[in-house]
Amino acid sequence: MALLPSYFVVQVAFAPLPPPFSTALAEIEVDASVEGAAAFRLHFDLSRTLLGDFDALAIDIFRPLVPIRISVSAGLGVAHTLINGYVRDARVNVANEPGRSTLEVSGMDALGTLMGHVQVPMIWPNLPDSEVARAIFARYAVAPTFVFPTPPTRTMVDTTTTQHDKDDAYLQQLARRNAYEVFIQPDPVVGIDQGHFHPPMTFAPPQGVLSIDFGSQTNLASFNLDYQMLQPTAIVGVATEPKSRLPVPVFGVMGREPPMGLEPSLLRILPPPIETMDVSDAANPAEAMFSAVSRATETSRAIRASGEVDGLKFNRPLLPGLPVLVRGAGRAHSGLYYVVSVSHRIIKSGYTQSFQALRNAVGLTGMEIFVDPLAAVA
Repeated sequence: MALLPSYFVVQVAFAPLPPPFSTALAEIEVDASVEGAAAFRLHFDLSRTLLGDFDALAIDIFRPLVPIRISVSAGLGVAHTLINGYVRDARVNVANEPGRSTLEVSGMDALGTLMGHVQVPMIWPNLPDSEVARAIFARYAVAPTFVFPTPPTRTMVDTTTTQHDKDDAYLQQLARRNAYEVFIQPDPVVGIDQGHFHPPMTFAPPQGVLSIDFGSQTNLASFNLDYQMLQPTAIVGVATEPKSRLPVPVFGVMGREPPMGLEPSLLRILPPPIETMDVSDAANPAEAMFSAVSRATETSRAIRASGEVDGLKFNRPLLPGLPVLVRGAGRAHSGLYYVVSVSHRIIKSGYTQSFQALRNAVGLTGMEIFVDPLAAVA
């Protein structure tokens, strides 16, 4: 059991959820991912008032783009902010039977709302992609804490970078070009939004240990794995040097991420597969080489896992964008995984987290330390 009581907090326009709404709130869902904007859904059970209106609709507090903050404490005593979102949709289902009418309010973080609200063309001369991402984050009061540098391969001599898309779509375009992830994640304690623009942080320390079929330490209700054995591939291509117009060969023989297990997925295939890649849109051979290596890195993540975590036993939210250790799945498939998405489901009687994670290797390395000091005491 947890050392401290668990609870959740929902704030609307920086104020606590009013009593009629907090009483009617039946379920909270928060979806977070490294592949796009985070989203939330608030489910309310509607009841009639003496005047015949619905209790949670009598006061119109869920207006367009009203800020919503959702936090949860799973037993550590400190509320962990899951999302800073903005209202974008509301759905009302009215039924004839008493107590069957519902209200669902949904929204997304700044990446899925504010950043796609206004389209203004911009010119970014002589700036690497990371500095462009930093400037876009700052425009929406998102701290660019985790913006990693990108190679300054584009200069005015080669090409002038011009933005025509909205900010959310353009950030995704920059991320794809560099094989980066772009997402927004609140600081867990302070709650300030932090911008992420970086390669997958598979090198970071694991955020905890997930255990399946492990006695009293089991905190996974399920764990499923899909291994696409022939997905990893080496990349070859030909780029054109912009000044001399001569062809330059480019290669992506191995991924740039360290293997998360004993055997890298690409090295397990004999003979090794090779794929040609069109790099004609690259500004120069350096950018083409970077794209080839990025593509090889992407294909090497051939092992994808999914599961459901008991949030109260794990004792904290599982975060996308960080590794996690899995044990109890056999020697081949236990070990380090990189979490790419998490769906939180909070009801008044429990807290579960469904996740998806990936891996670029098979087997235990022997360096894993399956110790989780933050787990709930059994």
